[in-house]
Amino acid sequence: MNIMYIMAFILIFSLVSRTFGVNPFNLLANMLLRVLSGIIFISICNYLIFISGKNFHVNINEISLVVSALLGMSGVCFLYLFQWVLTIM
Repeated sequence: MNIMYIMAFILIFSLVSRTFGVNPFNLLANMLLRVLSGIIFISICNYLIFISGKNFHVNINEISLVVSALLGMSGVCFLYLFQWVLTIM
């Protein structure tokens, strides 16, 4: 059953991206690169924050991966800013 959902998602994604004139493989490669760079950036920042003795960090979960895939490094910086604001209050 899950295979059908995955195949339907891939089909719909490719049709929608081709409708807007974007190559779906380039788009997926770009998003994968952003996710991987976001994971590396979050890991390094969490390590540096841990070393400095501060009390806030960003977890690597589905939400942070989606934000880093859609917004890139600016989205990851926003996650840290948001976590910092929540830690202050």
